Amino acid sequence: MSRSVKISTLVIALGCTLSSAFSQDIHFSQFFNSPLDLNPANAGLFDGDLRFNGIYRSQWSSVTVPFSTISLSGDAAGAFKLKNLGIGASLFNDRAGDSRLNTFQFNVVGSYGFLLNESDQKRITIGVQTGITSRTIDPNKLSYDSQYNGLYYDPSLSNDETFARTSRLYPNLNVGVIYGQDLNSRDHIEGGFSFFNLNQADQSFYDEPGVGLDSRYNIHFNGEFAISEKWDLLPSFQFMGQGKFRELIIGASGRYVMLDQNSLYRAVSIGVFYRASDAGYLYAGLDNDNWRYGISYDFNLSELTPASRYRGAIEISVGYIIKQPDLEKIRHRSCPDFL
Repeated sequence: MSRSVKISTLVIALGCTLSSAFSQDIHFSQFFNSPLDLNPANAGLFDGDLRFNGIYRSQWSSVTVPFSTISLSGDAAGAFKLKNLGIGASLFNDRAGDSRLNTFQFNVVGSYGFLLNESDQKRITIGVQTGITSRTIDPNKLSYDSQYNGLYYDPSLSNDETFARTSRLYPNLNVGVIYGQDLNSRDHIEGGFSFFNLNQADQSFYDEPGVGLDSRYNIHFNGEFAISEKWDLLPSFQFMGQGKFRELIIGASGRYVMLDQNSLYRAVSIGVFYRASDAGYLYAGLDNDNWRYGISYDFNLSELTPASRYRGAIEISVGYIIKQPDLEKIRHRSCPDFL
């Protein structure tokens, strides 16, 4: 392949990638380890009192300036002593490519659960999330055709581009619902539907015409099924649609339980996932009592492979749950009865 063809392929592929970055929300391969980014109804939907999650993603370091994303969240179950109420807050920051297109978002979320059947623990949880998004760009970091003087690229030449603004602030409004059911002590299923960007805020850096952010819907499912005394199977999938874009992720993990006794829980997981027409990735996880760690690596399978050479993204996640023990009041005698 000639050098000019390689460059053309890279430019076209990156052009598609950057177009997607402007048109799509941030998303993670480990969607199951980023609960408040997946569905607002996930707030408070866990076994414990307080939960904290963090996830970091770095992508395209083999092709261009890396796209990096970090998300942090915290939520509480049984908030304000109301058993079915969950509250939380989340933030993420994403920086993409040469333009340093930066997206910062902060959200607060509330959810409420309804128990449908106590005997087999069927429940529905609804959630609402709102907040603000700040988006900025640095056009001076980009290169333009007009800066080619016929012999070489000259950054001192005018780029002939005029941005009405280099930042935009807009509100967010997201909703979601989750259905969950405990089939028995070890088997569990959960599925949900969430809707993001209900207000379709203007995200353009030009004042006219405005460019509304497309609403995004998300359908997701995950399950936990015991297949032996020590092994569990964890299938999951996610399907998203936003504007003309679609994304399907499907896969499963196997979990080996090393210890499950009283408050002690130790397990390791390994999984394989596929993002349709884009990437395949491997996942490994570790549960250590209240801590959960995860790492995944995407192998790029899209039209960008001539430039990426199958190298995609790495993600690292950390979660921590605080659970207060149920303390029983024990009466102690200071002296034996016979004294």
